[in-house]
Amino acid sequence: MKSGTRPKSFAEKSASISSAARTALDLVQLDPVIHERTRLSILTALLTTFEPGCSFSDLRDTLTLTDGNLLTHLRVLEEAGLIQLLKEGAGRSSSTTVRMSSIGRKSFQTYLDQLEALVRAARGK
Repeated sequence: MKSGTRPKSFAEKSASISSAARTALDLVQLDPVIHERTRLSILTALLTTFEPGCSFSDLRDTLTLTDGNLLTHLRVLEEAGLIQLLKEGAGRSSSTTVRMSSIGRKSFQTYLDQLEALVRAARGK
C-alpha cells in the first residue's frame, strides 16, 4: 500500500462488487442450520454413503467428533426435520442409525444450489 493511502472501507469495497454478484448476495440466504461446519459435514457424510443410513459410531469416527458434540449437532438437525434418528435395543446393546429425511435431502439440494449460485456470482459468471 502506498504511504498516505488508507485501506478501503467495507462500504467502498462492496460498492465495487458487480451487480450480478450483489444480486446473488441479496438473493442467496444459506441455511444456518446446514451451513455450520460440523452439521454440513454430517449431512455430506449421510448424503454420500451408499447405505440408507449411518451408525452413530461410524459417523462419530468418520468425522472425529466426541459423542457429546455429535449428539448436540444431531439434535439440531433432527429438530429441523433434516435427519431421522432410529434407535434399536436398550442399554449397552442399543444402536442408533442416522438417516437423512426426504425434507433433509431437499433442503440440502437447495443449499447446494444456493452455494453454487453464490460461487458463480463471486467468480463473475
